[in-house]
Amino acid sequence: MKEIEKFLGGPTKNSEFLARYIGARNPKDRRPDEQSRLTYWGLPVPAQRKCAKAKFSFSHLSDDEQWPIWHSIWRESPIYDVKSVAMFWISDPKRKSLRLERYKDVTAMISEVDNWAHSDSLSAILAEILEVRPSLFDLYLKWNRSKNPWCRRQSIVGIYNYARLRKNPMPAEKSIPLVENLLEDPHFYVQRGVGWTLREIDRVNSKLQRAFVRENVRRIHPIAWFATTELYPTELRKKLVQLRKIGRG
Repeated sequence: MKEIEKFLGGPTKNSEFLARYIGARNPKDRRPDEQSRLTYWGLPVPAQRKCAKAKFSFSHLSDDEQWPIWHSIWRESPIYDVKSVAMFWISDPKRKSLRLERYKDVTAMISEVDNWAHSDSLSAILAEILEVRPSLFDLYLKWNRSKNPWCRRQSIVGIYNYARLRKNPMPAEKSIPLVENLLEDPHFYVQRGVGWTLREIDRVNSKLQRAFVRENVRRIHPIAWFATTELYPTELRKKLVQLRKIGRG
């Protein structure tokens, strides 16, 4: 881990900005459970990616032998940027087969997620694995009712991530109940996940998604609303907005 920290070089002038932007370090706007506990060095993504491809004392080992090292770095580092480097190494496209083989390690990574950037990166990996291992959906059902808000978020965003990337996307009939269970969730980032997931469900089965939205038009949180209707024709969106206003009245 020290090798990674030395390569990255330490905090930058952007550290405070990234702590607020990614870590939600703004007590006025974010609840305690919405704020990251990590230290932010503020390094740009290209620098993190470069570090993930750099040569370290263990780089001569096979990917299979390096996996536990990088997984340990993810689990143990208190620094956002260092964790991001581990995430980039693990999520490299050339390691897809290794991720599928080590899927239990991947699902365990959720315990260290406390910000939207790492959550989204993990969602991309999990959606890839779920498509190959649909039995993993049972774990999503458990996450959906977890006390950990990042597990709840993962239970829906990790289904598709982006539906256009899925060759065999999860049927909307299976994903909508998980979204419905979180419609009143108080967590800001869970509500972001609700909106994004409904948008992706619209790509998978627009008829079912839009019927669900019409039925629950007054229950969908304002934080989730824009993404939920992002793909809708303008006139349909206007009609639904009017129904929401009537409901509030």
